[in-house]
Amino acid sequence: MRKSSLHDLLASRGAVFEPRVDALCAARFAGLLPEYTAVRNAVGISDFSFTLRFAVPEAGLDVLDRYAAGPVSSLRFGRVLHTMAVDVEGLVEADLYIANDDDKLIVVAESLAPHERVLAALHSLGAADLELEDLTHTTALISVDGYHAWAVLRALFGTDVLGLPYLSIETYELDGIEVKLLRCGKTSEFGYQLLVPAAHATAVWERLEKAGAPFGMAPVGFDTHQSLRLDGRFFNIYEEGRKVRDPLPLGLQWMVDMNGEEFRGKAPLMARRAAGLSKKLVGVTRVDAQLPLEPGTRILVGDKAVAEVVTSTHSPTLGCFIGLALFDVEYAYAGLELKDDQGRAVRTVSLPPFMAKSLTVKLDEV
Repeated sequence: MRKSSLHDLLASRGAVFEPRVDALCAARFAGLLPEYTAVRNAVGISDFSFTLRFAVPEAGLDVLDRYAAGPVSSLRFGRVLHTMAVDVEGLVEADLYIANDDDKLIVVAESLAPHERVLAALHSLGAADLELEDLTHTTALISVDGYHAWAVLRALFGTDVLGLPYLSIETYELDGIEVKLLRCGKTSEFGYQLLVPAAHATAVWERLEKAGAPFGMAPVGFDTHQSLRLDGRFFNIYEEGRKVRDPLPLGLQWMVDMNGEEFRGKAPLMARRAAGLSKKLVGVTRVDAQLPLEPGTRILVGDKAVAEVVTSTHSPTLGCFIGLALFDVEYAYAGLELKDDQGRAVRTVSLPPFMAKSLTVKLDEV
């Protein structure tokens, strides 16, 4: 089981660790409410080193075109592509950020497949003939997310950070340490990921904590990130991705270049697309805000089960449980009020159901 180079530091900060595929992940610190509140109202710092990370030389562009479902070949310098990789059956295997960083492409993968299997897949697609650099053990990935995340990064790297567009990458120096800064994130608030050498990860984390203290920075575990993703309606490969697997009912067509290169698993994916959807994910919530919403709950029309709740969380912003349910396609739309298998009312809703505070900030006026 892989351990982050930040493991001992995070343990001293009170982290509770849980396995995530083949790596230990800092799942929680203070718990959902304080961690969630830190991101929505201030800023959180998280260890995302459970991800897989690779650097592919420019000559390996065609390898990534065969591995990733999105249009890698059209990715401009300094920009980041959010896409996915599917397996040979066209089922979701990894949620990918691919960054065009001058003479190489940096891949950050949240993967359902373990490290060695992903590496083997890349090699089978041609990476064995390249100088592919496996960064998974030699780097750490630190995520800074929240309403004031931009202020923390500005304090460290200057006002240039404010001009970075969403889904971009830039290189900075921090106390002599090279930092690859990706502006990205899946919380609806400002988000940045810092790719740093593993040997300097503790130093960078502590510098971030110091810079973040005036803005209320707190450590945030991945459990809270999962809740933030759901009420912001960002795809979570470890929840709905793992349980549904098919990109089409998951609504991930936007990640796929349907008319582009022949990527691994494209043929079965396109065959299912041609056959048409029978199921689709839709947001759901309780009519009674006090009632929980459990995965596995069936939703009925009359005596007929037309959906099942796939994932759910309590949203502190909304003060109720929300979730995603896999519906028969004829019932897959917002605005329905139905009953579950216990006779309790469920409403289908459009997600995200609120506007994040970060959307009220105009960085060009800060």
